[in-house]
Amino acid sequence: MNKLSFSAILGGSFAALSLVANAQVVVPGSSDPWLAGQLNGTLASGGDVAPDESPVYAGSVTAGSTVTWSATGLVFFEPNIPSDGPNGETGYRTSDAYGAQNGLSAVYNVPVDGLMGVFLGPGVPSGTAPAGLDFSGGAISYTSLSPLVDQVFYMGDGSVQSLVVPTGATRLFLGTMDGFGWYNNVGAFNVTLQNVTTTVPDGGSTMAMVGVAFGVIGYVRRKIS
Repeated sequence: MNKLSFSAILGGSFAALSLVANAQVVVPGSSDPWLAGQLNGTLASGGDVAPDESPVYAGSVTAGSTVTWSATGLVFFEPNIPSDGPNGETGYRTSDAYGAQNGLSAVYNVPVDGLMGVFLGPGVPSGTAPAGLDFSGGAISYTSLSPLVDQVFYMGDGSVQSLVVPTGATRLFLGTMDGFGWYNNVGAFNVTLQNVTTTVPDGGSTMAMVGVAFGVIGYVRRKIS
């Protein structure tokens, strides 16, 4: 086997490995951002409780990196046929009716049912929350956003948006927007994110990929020698 083939195999193997740095998650409509990182039994938003309405852990992040994503699917803010995509119902904007909760900021003028996110550090959010972001006017159509740790933000479908991971952030959580009581929301979003590393156990598939790559390396070395 020649050196070109050897390089091609190694490149292909490690290209496959690099895919594990991109996360794919399902975000139920009942995912309340104000329960991000909270202990089981924590309450929020007039009836929600962790972990039943907790937002989805998307994966780990690196400060200073840029996160991009694409989102599809439909949700609705009450028991009904899901009809709103990740951009939310743009004619119906809402603020978090309970303001800052559980150490997480308020947020203002976000389309109901829109895809939401929040960056957290390694601990449980607590204490004074950062100021809430206001997405009124053209702010909802941002191309790049630099939120703070524990600052809840609007995401949308990711067709034009990107996020700069703040200093101190290690984790990203995803939810949806409602005014209160996410517990009766329906539907889900499918979200694929770049520069977010899935660290939740995946049944061994990641380590299996590592084993395959190094097995290929060992085999090629034997063939060359």
